[in-house]
Amino acid sequence: MAAAATLEIDPDLYGPLLVREIEAYLAAIAPEPAWRARLRAAIAEAHTVPAKPNAGAVEPWWHTAPAPTQTLTGRLLRRRPVIRVTVRQHLQLMDRYITAHGWTQGQLWDETGAVCVLGAHVRVLAAGYGDASTTWRARLAIGNALGRLGHSLLVDTWNDLHSTTQDDVHRLLQSAAQRA
Repeated sequence: MAAAATLEIDPDLYGPLLVREIEAYLAAIAPEPAWRARLRAAIAEAHTVPAKPNAGAVEPWWHTAPAPTQTLTGRLLRRRPVIRVTVRQHLQLMDRYITAHGWTQGQLWDETGAVCVLGAHVRVLAAGYGDASTTWRARLAIGNALGRLGHSLLVDTWNDLHSTTQDDVHRLLQSAAQRA
């Protein structure tokens, strides 16, 4: 897939559909090439495997999930470790990520680390929690939850509405997780 190669994203990790969705989102909000370079840099930065916190430290967003561990095969093939999580766990991790880092509109993430719903998917996935299939099932669960609330918009469009708040995003993710 040529689009994935231009962004230097591993399609096995993110899945071709997620790559296309990210590209479409970026094209809709900011078609200038600088966004592609910033996305590439941010995804590379997101590829850090979280470490478990020290005793007594404030627990991070991933504290309830096991830490991804690298296997010998994974190291040899230069693949990132992946923890299999359920759709519910993925949605809960997204919610915790937004709680820990903040929420934003009109961009995947900002310089402070705040993310939109799609950015939360990318960050949780890049940290090693779930795979492309888990992510897409989670996006479907979010879309279904949004539909139950009476919205017929894509979640990314809904995220960027002026009337949408961070509390709305948390309620949506919690609703989707409960039904997943």
